[in-house]
Amino acid sequence: MGLKMLSDLIIARSRRSLPVLAVLGLFTSLLVVACEKVPLLAPTGSTITLTSSTNALPVNGAADIIGQVLEAAGTPPHSGTVITFTTTLGSVEPAEARTDVSGRVIVKFRAGTANGNATITAISGGASTGTNALKIAVGTAAVGKVFLNANPATVPNTGGSTTLIATILDINGNALVGAPVSFSTSTGTLSAALSMTGADGIATSVLTTNQQATVTASVGATGGTTPPPAGGGGGTTPTAPSGQASATATVGITATPTIAITPPSTPPSVGLPATFTFVVTVPATNGSAVREVRVNWGDGDTVSLGAVTGSQAASHVYGRQGSFTVTATVTDVNGVPNTASTVVSVIPVARPGITITQAPNPGKVNNVTNLTIQVTVPTGINVQSLSIDFGDNTSANLGGGTSAVVPHIYTAQNTYTVTVTVLDSANQTTIGTGVVAIIN
Repeated sequence: MGLKMLSDLIIARSRRSLPVLAVLGLFTSLLVVACEKVPLLAPTGSTITLTSSTNALPVNGAADIIGQVLEAAGTPPHSGTVITFTTTLGSVEPAEARTDVSGRVIVKFRAGTANGNATITAISGGASTGTNALKIAVGTAAVGKVFLNANPATVPNTGGSTTLIATILDINGNALVGAPVSFSTSTGTLSAALSMTGADGIATSVLTTNQQATVTASVGATGGTTPPPAGGGGGTTPTAPSGQASATATVGITATPTIAITPPSTPPSVGLPATFTFVVTVPATNGSAVREVRVNWGDGDTVSLGAVTGSQAASHVYGRQGSFTVTATVTDVNGVPNTASTVVSVIPVARPGITITQAPNPGKVNNVTNLTIQVTVPTGINVQSLSIDFGDNTSANLGGGTSAVVPHIYTAQNTYTVTVTVLDSANQTTIGTGVVAIIN
């Protein structure tokens, strides 16, 4: 039958039965609308599998969830099959989504502000995830390890502060953001007992103490942990349920260097260098570095020996006799001092001895008379200058030696008093005399 004939037939019949055609049209429209309102669901025997790129999120974190629907034969269902999602924590957006031609659907899981474990399920008709629900740990429930260090690791025994640095990682080894960390200490005070991790997974608090302290950083409920390694910092793998981890560290007290003084073996003399030995010892455990060693000689003079460690000798000249207290102070880099002292008695310096001899004796007028000068000086003393007065109104400078043979001619018979003057290195002037006989 041609199109025109079919058209004429329909028009002819419609003229005879217009009410019937109207009813049929209305029924058809209602049937289409009803079909559109009934959701397309997965056939019986289908399976739903949920996957995500992560199993741990910080609070307020988000992750994509992929839902895969397959019929019993392993083929995807009709495109547009409706999947409904539910979660025990946070939310899924959208909560209802339709599959693509491959039977997949992608939705967004938003963790929200609560800590815990989210169990995410999906259902479509008679198909569901069943016992294979997707689980994502949120916030502190995702904690895997805690590392704790103190910087610096020691404080002065006079008291000081150190920053406690807790690094929190999730179960995948990533920084755990926005996790509350509890700090506690066996002694001292904390600037914050609770601190939140930042984008780097680090939370801090400041400890102030003057005693050795054991500090702890905990995330979630306090759980059993493996002991931290030696050395003051540590990380732990929780042995308690998920969401519990902690670490401990020890903040030590710095040991201040000590100093000892060894004075000269014999009493020093006025004007002569007196050598002292200073020994600085830095403790092997928690010993702090030396900033300076300063010596007060007890006579008003002081000197800095610098950052001395070990043995260091230093000399000082006392300008007067008496008893003096020598004090040495070693100061560490924290400004903590340690002192030692000793008393030294300074005695007058011994004077040189002078002898004068003549040859021949007696000497003769207008002949050469040799005068031998001998100066005996104490240990540590030198002769600066030596001069002689022959007693006949003539004199000579003999330099700085301790002995000299001086020829001289006397022109008249007489007994002459020869005077020798010595200036020593202690700035003492010593005079010696002798008698010279001259005959015709």
